Amino acid sequence: MNLIEISNRFPTELDAVKYFEQFRWGKKPACPYCGSMSIGQRNKDMRWHCKDCFRSFSVTTNTNLHNTRLPLKSWLYAFAVVSDAKKGISSKQLERNLGVHYETAWTMYHKIRDLMAIENDAVSLDDIVELDTKLITRDMRKCQAEKKGTPATIPELDKEIEKYKGQFTFKEGDYKKPCRVGSQKRGEGASDLKIGGVVERDGNVVASVIKNTTFSELRKLIDKHVNKSKKETVLMTDESKSNLKFKQIMNQIVIDHSKLYSYKGLNTNTIESFWAIVERQIKGQHHHVDIRYLDRYVAETVFKFNNRKLDDMFETLVRLSMM
Repeated sequence: MNLIEISNRFPTELDAVKYFEQFRWGKKPACPYCGSMSIGQRNKDMRWHCKDCFRSFSVTTNTNLHNTRLPLKSWLYAFAVVSDAKKGISSKQLERNLGVHYETAWTMYHKIRDLMAIENDAVSLDDIVELDTKLITRDMRKCQAEKKGTPATIPELDKEIEKYKGQFTFKEGDYKKPCRVGSQKRGEGASDLKIGGVVERDGNVVASVIKNTTFSELRKLIDKHVNKSKKETVLMTDESKSNLKFKQIMNQIVIDHSKLYSYKGLNTNTIESFWAIVERQIKGQHHHVDIRYLDRYVAETVFKFNNRKLDDMFETLVRLSMM
């Protein structure tokens, strides 16, 4: 549902409230405290009153939107804006779209990501599934090159600066962080966080932040989301040592990336494509992601990937918010 449709369909806050009530109760409200169906008339503040336990409640009581002080119409706009952006939007953009404070937009967006994670948790995969990991550093942006703490000297550019001295001031910004110098770890050791992902060929994906890339850690993803007992299920992985042990528990095909990346349809290209979306979302849209909340950003990418062929993300978010 786009913004124009929301504006036309829900001209008042009461219309938005009734829409949420359809997802939670259907035709008749029930008390969230005692379960009674003996409910009085709606009050002016759009709350209901239970005739049995004598408590008042709203459609958001004891739901994932419990205690929200925002109009539900604002939540509908937020659901539409976020679900329409394939690679996400910034909280600043959501702030401008909704006309709320930045802190409010940031909190709303993370609440929406929490809703998305609810559906992600129930994903089940079978047939051809691909397993891979993605390494995420604290700052994926380029940094200012330094050597032993001293900026590199470029004589020809120093001459240009001297040429315009007194006419212009080329003030150096402080927005670029210096690169780490000295001995630096490479590969997995250089990463602050790792993401494990499993995708069904032409199907859904599951991904989450993991502690490490060991077999025992990756097996948690497989055990929870992959139907190993089904004979037709086969796991596609690369040649990493932690992946080779999966042959002990299920059908597996290993692609040695030191020799080739694809052979007659045997590859891990689907999960690699998903990692590309994750990286573009972080680097191209958000520019910087606090690693404390990385799992939520990944949950958003997973949710949108799994619903890419369906046009019901908006209604799904409304349904999840009423749980």
